[in-house]
Amino acid sequence: MKKNNINYFKKNYLNFLNCKINYKVKKIRCEICGSSKNHKIIDYISWGAKRYGYMPIVSCDICGFVFQNFRFSKHFYENFYSKYYREKIFKNLSPSKNFLSDQKERGLKLFKFLKKENFIKKKGKMLDVGCSTGLFLKPFLNQGWECFGNDPDKNYIEYGIKKYNLPIKFEQAENMSLKKKSLDLIIIMGSLEHCFNPNIVMKKCSQAAKVGGLLVLEARGNPQSKSKNYFNHNHHRYFSENSQELMMIKHGFIPLLTTSYPITGPTRKGGIYTIGIKKNKKINLKKIINSGKKESLGTVIYKYKYFDKIYKDNS
Repeated sequence: MKKNNINYFKKNYLNFLNCKINYKVKKIRCEICGSSKNHKIIDYISWGAKRYGYMPIVSCDICGFVFQNFRFSKHFYENFYSKYYREKIFKNLSPSKNFLSDQKERGLKLFKFLKKENFIKKKGKMLDVGCSTGLFLKPFLNQGWECFGNDPDKNYIEYGIKKYNLPIKFEQAENMSLKKKSLDLIIIMGSLEHCFNPNIVMKKCSQAAKVGGLLVLEARGNPQSKSKNYFNHNHHRYFSENSQELMMIKHGFIPLLTTSYPITGPTRKGGIYTIGIKKNKKINLKKIINSGKKESLGTVIYKYKYFDKIYKDNS
């Protein structure tokens, strides 16, 4: 096998999914700074059910962002989340009671945190991108907020509508049609790691946010297992505190708080959260990165070696 062999990857992965369509695959540039220069961190990662497959993960040489080096077409991911994501990976087409309970509780804790820390002072209009069943919206709706959400998982969307009559719809985030400067609050709770093109999603959110509007991003953060398990095929990118802030800054939001404090409760161990505010000014991202807001390859590699050692010692 040749290193970074796209055809080898495509053949094996499509066979794993039992997908008969010959989708195109290409190498991608860094989704934050646009650089094509990167170094590989790991070759084989988790494909679920204790199976591992060839899917190179790289770190950008310029800003340190970590992401999957190969990317299918947009149409592939539309099918992936509507068909393969639940059937092949989780084998469940309906949410469990524990999942529903967790979503309700996390949504309530987020609302209380934002209220207590004075990030939100009055009711407004909000969007949940990648809302799953939509239960994150419940506490905001109960307090008079105008809310809506979207998700590419059709079964979960239909469940949220049928069971709870929530204002959500089946939709790829890249296809959102949003009124400009209309939103007071946008939340993306772990979904930016899954979408096809995070820059399209973030651009649409930025255009839809009012000046002074808030954006809440959640990412997986630090590994809770060895690297080969932490890196998995359905997470296309892996945010750190630094890269999550850079993605926010790139699209006109100024970070107010980045923390690993569990603002939505203890069920997402290792998660990181960034809360930012929309500003009406241009950002020179290149200048910010060059000034030192980046992670070196050594820093990135050492981080995963560190966690590998922890979980080896504790296994």
